[in-house]
Amino acid sequence: MNVPLFYKELIIPSTIEGVDSCLVLVNQISILFKLDLELLFSLQTLILESVENAIYHGNKGNRDLLVYVSFEVTEFQIIIKVEDQGMGFDIEMVPSPLLQANIKKESGRGIFFIKNLSSSCYTLGSGNILIMKINR
Repeated sequence: MNVPLFYKELIIPSTIEGVDSCLVLVNQISILFKLDLELLFSLQTLILESVENAIYHGNKGNRDLLVYVSFEVTEFQIIIKVEDQGMGFDIEMVPSPLLQANIKKESGRGIFFIKNLSSSCYTLGSGNILIMKINR
């Protein structure tokens, strides 16, 4: 059974300081669960990319809108949920930055990192909720 060992929710403003508070929690989780450097790097990158996407693409940088972030740690996984107040998106429609036509474009790289660093990732709702799972 994959019972939660830790659960924490954050409600952050659509600002870079909101991202910082998430990274502080990631570091606390790392210490508490003695995560190795590879897992810590993956978690930090997942948070940076997903929360920045929620702020800048989902909430369009509107400081009046919030981002909801939750962390759940189980014996076998870390599950991160990031929800913005935007219109949502289809994660499968984000073009790969590895395709020749997209190689010089800056967009799509964050989702590429999220897909490659997580064990699984998917969206819920209208596409404004991103769930990322990473194996421990």
